[in-house]
Amino acid sequence: MKKLIFLLLAGVFVLLLGCNQAPKQSHAAGFALTFDDRYVEEWTRLRPLLKKYGAKATFYVTQFDSLSPNDVRLLHELESDGHEIGAHGAAHIRVLDWIRGGGALDDFYKFEIEGELNGMRKAGFRPVTFAHVGGQQTWWTDRRLLRDYFKLLRDVSMTERHLPFITIRQPIFAIDDIYYQFDGSQKVHALLIDQYTHLTRSQLKDGLIRAKNTHSVLMLLGHRPLFTPSEEPYAFSVQLLEEFLQDAQRMGLKSYTMLELVTAK
Repeated sequence: MKKLIFLLLAGVFVLLLGCNQAPKQSHAAGFALTFDDRYVEEWTRLRPLLKKYGAKATFYVTQFDSLSPNDVRLLHELESDGHEIGAHGAAHIRVLDWIRGGGALDDFYKFEIEGELNGMRKAGFRPVTFAHVGGQQTWWTDRRLLRDYFKLLRDVSMTERHLPFITIRQPIFAIDDIYYQFDGSQKVHALLIDQYTHLTRSQLKDGLIRAKNTHSVLMLLGHRPLFTPSEEPYAFSVQLLEEFLQDAQRMGLKSYTMLELVTAK
């Protein structure tokens, strides 16, 4: 009888101990900045701003072999700050356009993917994430890109799409695929912040609020940074970026590179 009582008390103690243990912490909510193409000098001018807010970014470089030695040096400086240098294609070729034009897929991988990777590796870079060109992707090309070359593929999403005779808009908080959920996904979408989509600070703040409330990561994409006003559609306002970083800092959100999304512990 005494032995039975002892076992029951021991069981209750273990149960209570388990209930009092803190739940397993989820990954920190945050944001991930990505920038595409080859605006290396302009990107470098972002260094003080990114350092000010402790933000990291992933720079997806295209046409790497056409960069100057100074551009390559500047990319290494960005990498030394903790930023990621990713791949965006040797010639900025859209894969579906390549296929429609009669190009062989093996040649696409050889020239567009391996061609860029070889050049970047010779220059001391080791890109392991890739940004699709022009938002063009297919499941069969993605399968090989992930199997043979990369750990993560990034595409693009927009709040505003222009169709014949109509423009479709949707709020940021309703676009599920721009939030990384730490679910092991290797194919993601980032929200375009270029002027083409007419985003506002309020809209981006809504996205940060959803990220914070859902312990996810809001992923953004821009091209050329604009330090002075311009009408260029595929460029983003540096002022808007700083306002975004201010709001993210106030909310206590963490900054991620794209590689960190799939390697976060």
